[in-house]
Amino acid sequence: MRIAVLSTSYPRFPGEPAGPFVAALGQALVTRGHQVEVLAAGTPGLSEPSRQNLRGPTVRRVPSTLFYAGGAPDALADDPRAWVEALRFSGRFSREFAALHRRYDALISHWLLPCGLLGTVLAGSRPHVAIAHSSDVHLLRRLRMTALVRLVAARARLIYSAQSLVVPGAPGRVVPMGIDCAGLAVSDEERQAARQELAVERPTVLFLGRLVPVKGVAVLLSALSAVPEPQLWIAGDGPLRSRLQAQAEALGLGSRVQFLGTVVGDERRRRLAACDLLAVPSIELADGRTEGAPQVVLEGLAAGAHVLGSRVGGIPDLLGPVGHLVPPGDVAAWSAALRQGLSATQGTTAAAHRHAARHRAAQFDWSRLAEQIVGPEIW
Repeated sequence: MRIAVLSTSYPRFPGEPAGPFVAALGQALVTRGHQVEVLAAGTPGLSEPSRQNLRGPTVRRVPSTLFYAGGAPDALADDPRAWVEALRFSGRFSREFAALHRRYDALISHWLLPCGLLGTVLAGSRPHVAIAHSSDVHLLRRLRMTALVRLVAARARLIYSAQSLVVPGAPGRVVPMGIDCAGLAVSDEERQAARQELAVERPTVLFLGRLVPVKGVAVLLSALSAVPEPQLWIAGDGPLRSRLQAQAEALGLGSRVQFLGTVVGDERRRRLAACDLLAVPSIELADGRTEGAPQVVLEGLAAGAHVLGSRVGGIPDLLGPVGHLVPPGDVAAWSAALRQGLSATQGTTAAAHRHAARHRAAQFDWSRLAEQIVGPEIW
């Protein structure tokens, strides 16, 4: 079967943390024997091979300045000019796909705007899987345009990545995006080796994600200032980096906080292996936007890390009984959670927790979730 995948984000280079689940689901379909072609946003002036993996999907790009770095949701919230670029990109993207769409047997779209709506208009009688993530559903809610979600639900197989995203009157299946557990699994020996390579000498907390408001890193820094023992690795980049660095200095955290920039590939896996705690301090923004089902939670579990996550969006559903949930935005609660989490990583219970975390992550492996997302008609 020849399958088109529509997405505003898709990794521009191996390991890039922009839409990795789009690439992983596409690769799962290729492995299944399908021919997969991706139409995604690109970066003006950035050249790349059309086929990033000789055994993977073929990738076509429509250039835009909107979807990488800080990401479209924050750009649209902060800068009215971003809406002009969003409309221009949607027009270019639609024209590109309209010229090609008849060659495909099935469509998969990530993010309902513009991809899900475009797929709904052009799919006809062909199978169409429309996947709703956090930012697109919250944008439609803010614009009071959730009727578009009901339109998609009536004509496509609608998948919500988290239960908190479900729109009344728009029935769909809730399936989070999966991970490759085998690629993230870390033995106790590998954990010790990673800690030695990174010269870890004190308890270590890892944050892994974009430096944008919804991620709540400012809360984590404030909480850390009341817990003197651990160091914090901030692995990620984004528009808030300079502001967060200034906050860390003002709090007197000094060398206890390391801003690593974006980490990918082996370095990402090494940091996950070596940390004591993975912190996911996401918050709810004033406009109601929260996380959907952040994959970093599952990555941490697969690596056997002790995960602390805010009680927002789909984070509680991912963590289940093995993580530690914290009220979002509550600095005192996050300080207490850091102390409790570090205590839990010591002693005889630590190995049992790592085993339970890995078992929990295995429930979200792509081998289990891919068919649930695309359905038997495509799979």
